[in-house]
Amino acid sequence: MRKVCIVTCYKDPDYVRARTLRAALRANPENSVIIVKNSQRGVLRYLEVIFKLLAARLRHHPDVYVLTFRGYEFLPFFNLLTIGKKRIFDEFINLVEWAVYEHRKIRAGTLPAQILYSLYRSWLKRSTIILTDTQAHADYSAKLMKLPLEKFVAVPVSTDEEVFKPRENVAKHKSFQVFYYGNMLPLHGLKYVIEAAILLRDHEEVNFLLVGGGDKVVTEIEQAKKQGAHIAHMKWLPFEQLPIKAAESSLSLGGPFGGTLQSGMVTTGKTYQFLSMGVPTLVGQTDEKVALKDGKSCLSVPQANAQAIADKILWAKSHIGQLEQIGLEGRKTYKKHYSNKVVADILKGVIQSL
Repeated sequence: MRKVCIVTCYKDPDYVRARTLRAALRANPENSVIIVKNSQRGVLRYLEVIFKLLAARLRHHPDVYVLTFRGYEFLPFFNLLTIGKKRIFDEFINLVEWAVYEHRKIRAGTLPAQILYSLYRSWLKRSTIILTDTQAHADYSAKLMKLPLEKFVAVPVSTDEEVFKPRENVAKHKSFQVFYYGNMLPLHGLKYVIEAAILLRDHEEVNFLLVGGGDKVVTEIEQAKKQGAHIAHMKWLPFEQLPIKAAESSLSLGGPFGGTLQSGMVTTGKTYQFLSMGVPTLVGQTDEKVALKDGKSCLSVPQANAQAIADKILWAKSHIGQLEQIGLEGRKTYKKHYSNKVVADILKGVIQSL
């Protein structure tokens, strides 16, 4: 029996990525899984996880340690406390990419950016294996950090298959409802969705349901409605209600549509959710070599292109009879390439390789 300790130190210790990796490790009967995660919030969570991790090492003597997203700032402590053991770091998204090039928290070329790069690279070098969400991200991170690509393994995000599963006997919305939800980060491209709604203002039978976002999003949507867009907006919806809204809608938007550096390399969590449900899904084209095929298992559009989104929605509305089959094919693709079982098999191979 192999002892695997999986560690989470994050504001949301049960973030979907952590839950998926834990479930995947537990699915392998060869693993004895020790879970270390925080119950505290703020700075206290770091102290809590340090003590719990130290206790786990002394009590259980794990063979392999896994640090889940978002573990950037905990990584140096993780490396120290697991010294001499095999370490897997779920980078998920490269920290330098996120801070310097995507969100521009630190200006590229400055001394702070150089310090961050040097520190982060030194931390990554101490990982035996680095996990990312896509192969495109693995390629990018390896090149950016000047590390061997062999250290990186792409593990799809997948989803909670008990929540996001096919739902029968759910009545469709009377209009052609387009469903979109999220935290509205730039990579998701909400502004292009809103622009598409404005472009479709003369099609009264096409309605958008948008869930998420703060006051800025509310203002943008109100301005769009003044221009004739047919949009209903909810700031928040209970998590378990999201699959119901997707099932009620004619088309769900997985994205990403933002045209940013990051949006060119990701498959969004909601895309996996919608595919798992078997609902027709509109995605943004990326550099990631996905198994999805436009017009067969999904609908796809170029990045940062509101007109393309509007045109594809109109195509979907005029080919309503094909949407159900597209949704079914999307679910087949999910099960074959992105399911919880696929994640478990990938991790099984990673652990065995150590």
